[in-house]
Amino acid sequence: MKVILKSEVDNLGLPGDVVDVADGYGRNYLLPRGHAIRATKGAMKEAEAITRSRKVAESKTLDAARANKELLESRTLRIPARVDERGSLYGSVNAGDIHRVLRERGHDIERKRIDLRGSIKEIGTYEVPVQVHPQVIADIEVEVVDEEGVVTVGGPPEVHAEEITDAAEDAAEGTETDADVLAEQALEAAQAWEQQQAAVEAEREAAGVDAGGEPEDTAIVPDEDESAQG
Repeated sequence: MKVILKSEVDNLGLPGDVVDVADGYGRNYLLPRGHAIRATKGAMKEAEAITRSRKVAESKTLDAARANKELLESRTLRIPARVDERGSLYGSVNAGDIHRVLRERGHDIERKRIDLRGSIKEIGTYEVPVQVHPQVIADIEVEVVDEEGVVTVGGPPEVHAEEITDAAEDAAEGTETDADVLAEQALEAAQAWEQQQAAVEAEREAAGVDAGGEPEDTAIVPDEDESAQG
């Protein structure tokens, strides 16, 4: 069935577009909901009028969309998340999370305009295309960070004996505390921590081999839109 779209339909087209669709989809969804009309010879003039009207409307908002693009691209969208010691997320960041942060910043952009393929599962900086206008796409910078500020892209901070000794001396200065004893205790604690992290990593790698994949993702921050739909 050939129809003329009267409104935008995801993965199909824009108002005024003439498209071929399955008969059932056209009769049971597009036509009764007013999203389209049958593409008869007489209706083709209406299609041209709809297209002209859409382009006029787009031209009126083009300058504002370009300004919005510059604003979006000038800022980094930072999203805190819970992560392990290697920077892997306990869950993932998806288009819903980006949409939520954009909305908090005052950007009224539909979630479907955020072109994030899959989800983000590690801390780092990512470029995500966002369609702010039919003719304008903004490439926004999304930075996913450890919500506790401990783990960075390079991994957990390394423990250095010299730094621990210096810190112990600074802490002991002006007190009766023995700096050498304090440094020794701190070094022992650091070594224990490193051993613990190594054990955790070994268990993770072993579990990954045995299970044959990654554990199931759980959402970091529930998306309001998804919750409402559920």
